[in-house]
Amino acid sequence: MANASLQSFLLQHNHSFLNNTVHDGSPTAALRLTTNASTSISFKLFTSSSSSVTTASTAAPTPVASAAATTSPPTPSLELLGQQLAEGDYRQADETTRALLIYLAGEPARRRGYVFFSEVQFISVEDLRAIDTLWMEHSNGKFGYSVQRRIWEKSVRDYTRLFIKIGWMKKLDSEVEQFNYRAFPDEFIWELNDDTPEGHLPLTNALRGTRLMENIFTHPAFDCPEEEAAEENNDTGSNAGQNKDDSKVRVRPKIMTDFKPDYSF
Repeated sequence: MANASLQSFLLQHNHSFLNNTVHDGSPTAALRLTTNASTSISFKLFTSSSSSVTTASTAAPTPVASAAATTSPPTPSLELLGQQLAEGDYRQADETTRALLIYLAGEPARRRGYVFFSEVQFISVEDLRAIDTLWMEHSNGKFGYSVQRRIWEKSVRDYTRLFIKIGWMKKLDSEVEQFNYRAFPDEFIWELNDDTPEGHLPLTNALRGTRLMENIFTHPAFDCPEEEAAEENNDTGSNAGQNKDDSKVRVRPKIMTDFKPDYSF
């Protein structure tokens, strides 16, 4: 198409080119356009007094190769999660865990990009236990959903107490004891050391509320009849005469009642 357009342009202007030539005895010149199958364009200048031919060729531009496609993130899998945890890459392991929950929760969650609390039931016991086991094994028992669940139970299922204990909320430097939510991701702890709070990882996005965490904690994967029976036996011997103390434990300190469930991580 480009050759046809150019040829048409030259044919229209050829007559003008010849007529405007200065008649000073110079030989008449003609400009001829030729094309070939390789889409090259050639301009040939012919003179009446010489058989020599001057040729200028302009090759068609070479298509520029498109930039390499952006490397897509690896497909989430238990093998990838285990590798990241073994390498101590807890930041990426946390991302892979979140991606695994989305994948395992079903097609609607995958299309949406996050898990509704009602979709946790679609994650199999085996898969959720496998994720938790990997976190436990590669943290000396310090990380994992089952660890968080145990602390949650001991916190009387109070999420503010839980978040303080596992380090998702930090104590402010003020005269009055106050806590605030950590900023994601910089203020969270992505390494395992003595100062890392128990149950700090993996993170669960609670921006839409705590129902997602609750459904994870109450998933059949974490039903432990032996532990529950042992806790009940321990509580039986210590509950006598503690009704008054127990009521004090269940009352949230005023400082905790001021927080709203707006967790952005």
